[in-house]
Amino acid sequence: MKRSAERVRHLRTPVVVAAAVLAAVPMAGTSTALAGAGGTAGRPGRVAAASPVGRWALKVSFEGQTYDSTVQFTAGGTAFIVGGGAGSWTRTGTGRFTFRIAEPVWSARGDYLGRVSVDQSARLTGDTFTSSGVSRQYDANDVLARTVQAHDTGTRS
Repeated sequence: MKRSAERVRHLRTPVVVAAAVLAAVPMAGTSTALAGAGGTAGRPGRVAAASPVGRWALKVSFEGQTYDSTVQFTAGGTAFIVGGGAGSWTRTGTGRFTFRIAEPVWSARGDYLGRVSVDQSARLTGDTFTSSGVSRQYDANDVLARTVQAHDTGTRS
């Protein structure tokens, strides 16, 4: 996801840097996402349907705006925003998981403006998940500047 890259053009101050929704304090935990060494029955190498492991196209919504993004969840519990940002995910029940990702925010000149920390709880149904949670925006001095409620819809890609 290029949340920060798409929004940097519109940034005027670090307080306005509400780039996105995928968060940041690593969480402990691993996944039992694969069904056996070869994948699910009848589909060698394929990730089990009840697992978020894989690449997802996201629609990220907050404050009346929607942005496109891409996230990757690994079998070992790592979560990446494609284009920048990393954190972790953990299974919390059947068809449920949480993810936390930190995404740096840069100016057009490459100056560090701060970060967005995303903390989402998700429900997985087939090849789609929906999630909601809080995204926190911190300035370059790591001072909390803004908090927003965010909602994601992910489609396996």
